[in-house]
Amino acid sequence: MALPVLANDKPMYEVVVPSSQETFKFRPFLVKEQKSMLIAFESKDNKQILNTMLNCVESCIPGLNAKQLATFDMDYIFTQIRAKSVGETSKVRAACIKCNEDNEVTINLEKIKMEKAEMKSQIVPITDTIRLEMKFPTYDDVLKNPNYMKDDFNQVEELFDSISTCLYAVQSGDDNILVSEEPKEEIEKFINSLNTKQLEKIAQFIEKIPTLTHEEKFECVKCNHENTLRLKGIQDFF
Repeated sequence: MALPVLANDKPMYEVVVPSSQETFKFRPFLVKEQKSMLIAFESKDNKQILNTMLNCVESCIPGLNAKQLATFDMDYIFTQIRAKSVGETSKVRAACIKCNEDNEVTINLEKIKMEKAEMKSQIVPITDTIRLEMKFPTYDDVLKNPNYMKDDFNQVEELFDSISTCLYAVQSGDDNILVSEEPKEEIEKFINSLNTKQLEKIAQFIEKIPTLTHEEKFECVKCNHENTLRLKGIQDFF
């Protein structure tokens, strides 16, 4: 006799996507998703971890294409599903800034807030006749870029890769040139032709992209000094 399959698709919860304010229903992670995540994190392979996270989120939200979400939307949704699945808290390690003692800090995932993104794209004028249409990066963009998977990814590489990732179209006069249809060499040539002021305008857009952030105060277990732990990006929360 076959064992019964448990119908654990209830209860259902709701999550609001920060950028669009669209509401989705989700179920908590089941053991199969939690097992997949543990294996992925133990592998320390960035690509495997990211793909597993995306697959687990899609399993919990039918019809959702997680790869097409802005990265900050995906990060927020993952933390909310995780909070309803294995508990509202996550424990991270942090050193005291005064005595360097290692402390365990408890983070309440339900208190994590994400500021609403004002728009999905933004026009950045760089000359009187040329304007750039920017977009928020997705994890599909991240997975296609081998540099994002490197542990030694430096700030200069990160900035230029972020520009090419967030560059959606170049508007020149009456022409609207989709960057996705252009060869990589042409994109690099265009970015390298920017002057400093033009680069700064684009960098301002990159810097304003929302990210998962949270501040948590904790008292050192050794010297009782009050510390403020600043978390940024989903990797800091687990």
